[in-house]
Amino acid sequence: MHRQVSEMLQRAYRPHRSLPDLLGAFVKEFSQHQALRGGRVHLRGTGTGSAEDAATAGPPQAPGASQRVPIRYGGEVLGELQLEGEPGRLDSRALALGELFAHRCAHLIKRYEAQAWAEQALSRPLLLVGACDALKRMEEFVERAAASRLPVLLRGEFGTEKMELAAALHSGGPRRRGPFVEINCAHAQGEPADWFGRAGGGTLYLHEVDELPAALQGQLSHSIRGLQAATVDADPVHAIRVIASTSADLEQRVRERQFSRALLAGLEFLTVDIPPLRERTEDIGALVARSLQMHGFNPQVIGGDVLETLRSHHWPGNLLEMERVVVRLAVMTGGRSIRREDVLRHAPGLVASADAAPPVPVLAAIDPPAAEATRQDDAVAAPASAHEGLHDGLKRALAYLKDHAAEPVTLGDLARQAHVSQSHLGFLFRSELGTTFKLLLQQLRIEHAKQLLRGGQRLRITDVALQVGFGDLSHFEKSFRRVVGVSPRSYRRTPEQ
Repeated sequence: MHRQVSEMLQRAYRPHRSLPDLLGAFVKEFSQHQALRGGRVHLRGTGTGSAEDAATAGPPQAPGASQRVPIRYGGEVLGELQLEGEPGRLDSRALALGELFAHRCAHLIKRYEAQAWAEQALSRPLLLVGACDALKRMEEFVERAAASRLPVLLRGEFGTEKMELAAALHSGGPRRRGPFVEINCAHAQGEPADWFGRAGGGTLYLHEVDELPAALQGQLSHSIRGLQAATVDADPVHAIRVIASTSADLEQRVRERQFSRALLAGLEFLTVDIPPLRERTEDIGALVARSLQMHGFNPQVIGGDVLETLRSHHWPGNLLEMERVVVRLAVMTGGRSIRREDVLRHAPGLVASADAAPPVPVLAAIDPPAAEATRQDDAVAAPASAHEGLHDGLKRALAYLKDHAAEPVTLGDLARQAHVSQSHLGFLFRSELGTTFKLLLQQLRIEHAKQLLRGGQRLRITDVALQVGFGDLSHFEKSFRRVVGVSPRSYRRTPEQ
């Protein structure tokens, strides 16, 4: 049921300029459910520019069964979802689906609330964009963490949405009317005592805390310990929330004596890992459209073939790199439709990465002689000698992944099985295997799919997708084509070499 709602949102999602437009599109998609004939969302005053009890443009209401579902975010009611269905058709399953749908509406409402706050307080158009499951998990984290006084550590590569999440945590919490003090730790001015003094009753945001000089790390750790000791008796109005972000593996930095263990202990209470753009290919279309809109261009200038090229790129600079590239293309083509030859001229690196051969299976990185194996799961289960030199946690992760690749396993699940932190496991995938968890999982599933397609069962493509762990057929077909070079159907028809 969660997956069904996620697929609805992915089909309907566009980076609309206004919240009512986005909710209207979402309600329209939701109303296609067999038990419904329509629905509307009624909003209370949310700080997004909507009037009290303003309603989104949902399908017209009609006589029949009706049910109102509250839209809740934490302990706050933001509005209600009104479901309209055939008499007797609004059964318990439809209502349960409506509750999940209402919760996703709450996250969308809070996105635009955070954007309105950022535009007013920071003069920055910060907005979380996308509909992938990874973004949903981040928003669920924000919902739970925003009301807490505990420090938050945002972990993610350069160019990911650290600032957007910091804004969401502040604007969604009890200190939203207090100051938001941002410290660029690479060029920090003043001392921690001054920062805390300015942030009283609000949030202190430490951007890229791994860049903080060693002397200031010690001072900051001392200030945080003092803040935590006073938290129990502190007046909530004057309490300070600490949020820090990092692009580095802080545990590794501690082992290398480049980061304070005490400071890490003081920050690592609530943590969230922000996925890189290469692991969010389903969101790239919406993110491209948002970037073009922000710079005054029509999102329609990006055609399907160019969009596929963008989705195939590795994006080491994540969202910041992508924004630079797509805006450059729009400027250099004068706002007309962007073609592949334009990409070749103005961003040739994108075409080179898209046209490259599929990535070498991770087996080759572990044990090159075994790379001739035909099954990727056999690769992960290679002899012990193939895993020599790998971190013990990574060995445990690969062993678990071999037997559970078709299940809805996450990097967090894998980290718990491997007895390491999620951020450190992600670092191990990149540093020791030269890949990411999501890319490896995708390769494992596609290798399994290749075996099923060449087997004698003649399974339907949909069944193959489900059996190997893809819940969405379109995502499976796109991923298969990107890795293998042909569609699943074409692969099945091609004789084995």
